[in-house]
Amino acid sequence: MKKDVVYSIRMSVLVRESLKRAAREERRTVASLLDKIILDYLENERNLQLSETETDRRGFQDRRRFKRKKIALPATSTIKVGGKTETFACVIIDIAMGGVLVSFPKSSKIKLSTVGDLPHFKLSFYLPQIEDKLHFKCDTRRIIEKDREIQISAVIRKADEETLKQLKFYLI
Repeated sequence: MKKDVVYSIRMSVLVRESLKRAAREERRTVASLLDKIILDYLENERNLQLSETETDRRGFQDRRRFKRKKIALPATSTIKVGGKTETFACVIIDIAMGGVLVSFPKSSKIKLSTVGDLPHFKLSFYLPQIEDKLHFKCDTRRIIEKDREIQISAVIRKADEETLKQLKFYLI
């Protein structure tokens, strides 16, 4: 979406500082965060549908190699944390041939840092109508801490041919 209008608002210092903190946590600018908040609200209230435009939320053509599918799919992730391997329950909230977005409840015992090396992990789950459990090795690209959840955006690496076929069949 082309951004061709400037809009200015007044806010309290508390709100401004909270926005700055939230933007830092999401590794965004305040302007980008405000844009996201406004677009999310308009979409949720059905005042704007992104299908009305040919671009994504940031005003760019989607450059992803594979189309994402939004889902709510239970999964487990095995992550090496502090020298030991641990398994955590999670939910896949979107998936594509090239990557996943996984959500962990803040109440889980997972301890990840957005500083330093981002973790590699193994993701295991069942797809609807597929009997075999699928396993993917993933590389974390981004960790997003929200009020009640921790999201990990990751790319899929090293999957065997049959597993990729099953995922592709599901995504079609």
